[in-house]
Amino acid sequence: MNFYVITGGYVVAGGLAVGIFLYGKSDGNSFFDKAYRIFCVHCPRLLKKGLTKCCGKRAPAALDAAWDYVCYKNNPIVQLFYLLVVGGGYLTFVAFGYPHIPNPYLHRAHKYIGFVIYLMCVSVWWKACSADPGIVTASNVEDLCEVYEWDEQIFTSQKCNTCNLLKPARSKHCSLCNVCLAKFDHHCIWINNCVGVANHKWFLLFLFWHLVICAYGSGLGATIAYHIIQEKDLFRAVFVDPVSRERKQATWMIVIQYMLATEGMVVFVTILCAVMGLVLFGFFMWHLNLVRIGTTTNELSKWNYLKWCTKQEEDGQEKVKGLQNIYNKGILKNFREVFIPINVHKLPRQFAAEKEKKNGQKVESVPPRKAAKGKDKIKKG
Repeated sequence: MNFYVITGGYVVAGGLAVGIFLYGKSDGNSFFDKAYRIFCVHCPRLLKKGLTKCCGKRAPAALDAAWDYVCYKNNPIVQLFYLLVVGGGYLTFVAFGYPHIPNPYLHRAHKYIGFVIYLMCVSVWWKACSADPGIVTASNVEDLCEVYEWDEQIFTSQKCNTCNLLKPARSKHCSLCNVCLAKFDHHCIWINNCVGVANHKWFLLFLFWHLVICAYGSGLGATIAYHIIQEKDLFRAVFVDPVSRERKQATWMIVIQYMLATEGMVVFVTILCAVMGLVLFGFFMWHLNLVRIGTTTNELSKWNYLKWCTKQEEDGQEKVKGLQNIYNKGILKNFREVFIPINVHKLPRQFAAEKEKKNGQKVESVPPRKAAKGKDKIKKG
């Protein structure tokens, strides 16, 4: 009974936290809005008052600085958490699951296959973390403005006030990384890096290999559990209640309780892999679909906002039908653009600049082609 109470408590608490995060607002009247004010406004305020009385004025300031670092600065905290979860999960399975391999259903080769998949996961994760996502600089901005032309719908000619550079279409300034990125998709906390034109493929491979390890781990775990149940013939066994000493015939619930008591770590890792595998599958397919239609996460939000604004106008429905994504070049070209991307640091003008340095000659800078004039629908970066 305690197991079900604890599990139910975790589910309720987790659901409440997710609901507050997704739906809570500081000025609403819904249940989640009120919970948001309690946990995110009043509780921190009371905590700061308590810290001020106990430790002086420096304590709340230190708390604010720590919160700012965790939530609004580039930091390795989530990366360390990733290593803890993935590394810890793999080592847990090695310690508690591998002793059951080989068995009549699993060859000993699965031990080595699992290790190779784990290495692939960590390798592509590190590559996505460390790869240059495609930073816009003064030396490549003119080339990028020609590669990615403004469509005068969701992208128009404008300057980044932070970088003081002209913004190529499909680019965006990341406040966490403090740079402009070519073909910006989003900032991923798991890799502590932006996803842009240069590392988009590594991000997709990061999702793919973690989907593989989750599917593989859940499959191995389920097979191991099935082998134990068959080997011990648990569904024909008679179990004794430790409290009442009553003898009971096996049921699904009793067998599950037995497995949790004797092989709890294997069952836990298997369930975790299955749940995370479903999440990763949905996320991976969603990103593949964005590539298929020639857009990015950033651009999708811009398109949704533009369509909403256009619908508010007279004949808005007809105008929405006239919107066209000029960056959608067809499925094959869209995928080629992601998996064989341009090198933003080896573009024509940069080659000319290198040649100029070698020969000591001056090369004229050709201004980027200007987009046709049109109504500036969106000015957001």
